[in-house]
Amino acid sequence: MAKPTLKPSSKGAPPAATTPSPVVGNNTAKPESGEKVPLNFRVDPEMRREFKAFAVEHDMQMVDVLKEAWAAYKREKGKG
Repeated sequence: MAKPTLKPSSKGAPPAATTPSPVVGNNTAKPESGEKVPLNFRVDPEMRREFKAFAVEHDMQMVDVLKEAWAAYKREKGKG
């Protein structure tokens, strides 16, 4: 029986092993200190509207409102 012949790949050369590839879900690398990472959760539209309005009224970013609320919650619960 004849041996099958292999066609050359049209995909090109594979990436170098030393170059880290940015893969979604790659949790092996720790983010740099101070770098922001996603925190995703869903809320009802009314809460989002109220949360955003509060941030705008107090000239704050929504993430800063969340940080302050989290700090206050931890103080109240005695965990921080």
